[in-house]
Amino acid sequence: MTGDQAAGRSRGMIGGRNLPVAIAVGLVLAGLFLGTVFWRAEAFMVIVVLFAGTACVEAGRVLRPVGIHLLVAVLVMTTVVSGAGAFLVGSTGQVAGIAVLLGGSVLALLLSEQRRQVLSTLAATILFGLWIAFLASYAVLLIDRADGPVVVLAVIGSAVVADIGGYAFGVPFGRHKVAPSISPNKSWEGLIGGLAVAGGLAALVLPRFGETFDPGSAAVLAVLCGVAAFVGDLFESMVKRDLGVKDLGFLLPGHGGILDRVDGILVALPVGYYALLAIAGSG
Repeated sequence: MTGDQAAGRSRGMIGGRNLPVAIAVGLVLAGLFLGTVFWRAEAFMVIVVLFAGTACVEAGRVLRPVGIHLLVAVLVMTTVVSGAGAFLVGSTGQVAGIAVLLGGSVLALLLSEQRRQVLSTLAATILFGLWIAFLASYAVLLIDRADGPVVVLAVIGSAVVADIGGYAFGVPFGRHKVAPSISPNKSWEGLIGGLAVAGGLAALVLPRFGETFDPGSAAVLAVLCGVAAFVGDLFESMVKRDLGVKDLGFLLPGHGGILDRVDGILVALPVGYYALLAIAGSG
């Protein structure tokens, strides 16, 4: 280890990030999230829309220097319509958001006097609109249930715990890499260990909060959300590697951007939502 590396570690720098700052930011975000979840569904919806819209703005700024243009205004409008619409009219609001995304993108390009790379701009805007705005709207559908706080914590908590467990098992035991060309640090041992931790913890904890879950359904939900989060994390790593960027945002000290923190959670949200529908249907 060089002197610079040792100095970096002594200041809490791990993997190029300031760990104390990252922890502090994470705690603030967790407090904001938990506060709105247990306060009012409307407040949680506003936070989801605000964060998703900001993630779109961040992505637009990060991608511009690498030659990819996003229609950021359209993405922000899509986020607002998808999130507020999901809260007011359910899945119909999500459809309205997709309509805004598709129609707004085409209209913005038709009206632009400086249009360029039309196909790549359209494709990138639609991708990020579905990835951020559409997937985030499932958090709003979840909170709008009678057991909203419990299921939101179940879905998001499962994704987070699986990720933490994956790191805990992957560092000491990881030998077989899942996709070394995309994310060389992710191993099958870490994935399986993280899913086991998430499933076991969910089976022990979630049945204590109401009648939504029994131990079996809680474990199944946690494992499904953990797998979805893992895929979402890999997908973002693939995108960033293709673009040659470290992060898809910059606003969260020690974390990168919003999308870098919620990449796995975004994919877990629809998986959790439909898994809950299946659990209710089989109950």
